[in-house]
Amino acid sequence: MSSSDRVQSVRNAWINALRAEVLRTAMPEVARVVTVGVWIATYADADGGGAFPGRETLAALSGCSQETVTRSVKVLMGVGVLTRKRRPNASSVYQLLVPTARLDWQAHLHHVTDTRQRRAYAAKKAQQFAEAREVEAPRTASVDVVRTASVVGGPDSVRGGGSDPMETPPDSVHGRPRKASTDAVRTASVAGVYQYRPTSGRDPYPDHNMADHSPQPQTREREAAENEPQPGLPCCTACGDRMIPDPRRPDRTRHAYCEHPADAERNTA
Repeated sequence: MSSSDRVQSVRNAWINALRAEVLRTAMPEVARVVTVGVWIATYADADGGGAFPGRETLAALSGCSQETVTRSVKVLMGVGVLTRKRRPNASSVYQLLVPTARLDWQAHLHHVTDTRQRRAYAAKKAQQFAEAREVEAPRTASVDVVRTASVVGGPDSVRGGGSDPMETPPDSVHGRPRKASTDAVRTASVAGVYQYRPTSGRDPYPDHNMADHSPQPQTREREAAENEPQPGLPCCTACGDRMIPDPRRPDRTRHAYCEHPADAERNTA
């Protein structure tokens, strides 16, 4: 027999069809159901019959509980890819059915999703929500929020109770009278919308003393320090500048150019 004459077995065709369904739906619930179905197919013959693994065995192979195995078998039987024949005092015998059309998983996945754990969790959440609503104090609408137009044409009044708006004085609150404040009236500024004067060219803080301008040109700090008389140094009696002490002439009181101004002018020329 050539390779072109080979016929695919029912078991392999069934596994390939369910694998394609898992990839098409991309739903984790379908993947878990098909996992149980594939382990059932490993016990089937080539024609898809003769598979009778126990529920305990399928739970151990697929890594789930026995209840999940039972629910998965119900889904596979619901979509029409598996049949089961019960035997007395023995495990059921399964027959694989190759699907010929697209399977409707949504109509039968409730066997897997609607579990006892989920129902218990939903009931617990509903009870907690009901208890929280009972603890919370009931809220009623306040009658003070109803505002009625004043009859005299003044400001709107707030009802402080009673059904007749004429019994409540205008612009009043329940328990005490309210009067319109004169400070609440806002008038337009005469200067226009922008009421702040520009600060360019004037002192924004007139209560501060401005610093005077220093005389120009200013004396450098180093030159000022050199011209100031130092403590302990003699000063010239003619010009008043400081004098460098000369050990050879300790009694000198004038600079050389101050003692002989003619020589100083000649050296400068």
